[in-house]
Amino acid sequence: MIEGRLSRRYARALFQLARESSAEEEIGRELERFFSVYKGSDLEKVLINPAFAAVTRKEILTRVIQSQQLSPLTIKFLSLLLERDRLLELVGIVSCYRRLLNEAKGRVEAKVVSSGALDASVVEQLRQRLRGLAGKDVLLQQETDPSLLGGLLVELEGKVYDGSIRSQLEKMKQRIARGQ
Repeated sequence: MIEGRLSRRYARALFQLARESSAEEEIGRELERFFSVYKGSDLEKVLINPAFAAVTRKEILTRVIQSQQLSPLTIKFLSLLLERDRLLELVGIVSCYRRLLNEAKGRVEAKVVSSGALDASVVEQLRQRLRGLAGKDVLLQQETDPSLLGGLLVELEGKVYDGSIRSQLEKMKQRIARGQ
């Protein structure tokens, strides 16, 4: 996710306020929880649509916020985004906030893609190796892609480590085509 300057500014401000009250983890979870309900839903379509009156959009947001039992800081923040027509920035804000939180806690996110589900022991071994590589705790997200055939594809700190059979076969194919 590419974060814009505005998204980073809002995320940093929220993170600072959350940090002052030692609630950065809680605020992060609340932001993620609201975002999971909001993104791609009818709620998003209504809240960003200027055809609906501002008062109506505010009422709808208030009802959703109340149903999720969010903290006062998160409520004020989301209300501010709505008032300033900045809800379109929420994707970048959530991404940036997550990154700031991980940096502050000495964590890094990584994604592993495999052809099938991995055993818990394999996942833990991979996490330990990535921890050694990054020098930080690793939050590992797993995905499956049957087209890999086998092996792993790992994304860590903007780098891709491709140990998939698919890529090895593709490299072999290129070498054969070049006559090597």
